[in-house]
Amino acid sequence: MARESKVETEVRESITGHLAPNESLREFSWGATEGFISARYFVGFTDKRLMLVEVNGTMPTGDVHNISIGDIKGLEYRSSGTYGILKVHLSADILELNFEKRPWWPRAKNMAKLMPLQK
Repeated sequence: MARESKVETEVRESITGHLAPNESLREFSWGATEGFISARYFVGFTDKRLMLVEVNGTMPTGDVHNISIGDIKGLEYRSSGTYGILKVHLSADILELNFEKRPWWPRAKNMAKLMPLQK
């Protein structure tokens, strides 16, 4: 496995600060929601949830949004030449997260491969 960059290490450490006891971080990335007013997030995929840690630039704002693994019906990844899209299929909606450049979009692709998690 390739060595993490300084930014990757900072993102991972920021996310692991929000883990519950006995929770394992499976993969992480840095992305944004799609739309006119997009929000940027550090995205963490654990054995229990998908975490979205809001950021301003590279600084976490303190707001953390959680989606339980049980609420995720599937993850679908696709990419274009410049960015990747991870679609989080929920019961009543689809959350689209956009990821730019390496190493972020390959990490998002890895998240999609982790579903469904083994119980």
